[in-house]
Amino acid sequence: MDLPNDYLSKFKAKKPLNITSERQELIQRFADKINLERIGTKWKPVTWKQINGLVAFVRVPDLYWLFKTCEQRDSFSKAFFGIMKSARIKR
Repeated sequence: MDLPNDYLSKFKAKKPLNITSERQELIQRFADKINLERIGTKWKPVTWKQINGLVAFVRVPDLYWLFKTCEQRDSFSKAFFGIMKSARIKR
């Protein structure tokens, strides 16, 4: 995948995030991975708040499992949103 030189500048927040917990770091990793796949597509970049809203009910150890599972798939974002959708239906 060819990435433009200024791709990170598109995702920089106006106010820098103050990551103070393990959970916040994981959520930021999810957002970064999903946004990398969205470059050059019709989809807008996801925000930290959107990801946090989706994983609000997920515990930290399960977030590690989710991240590992999504990384092993061909498309990180498809795996992430597929797992989140199936988890929401079961609740």
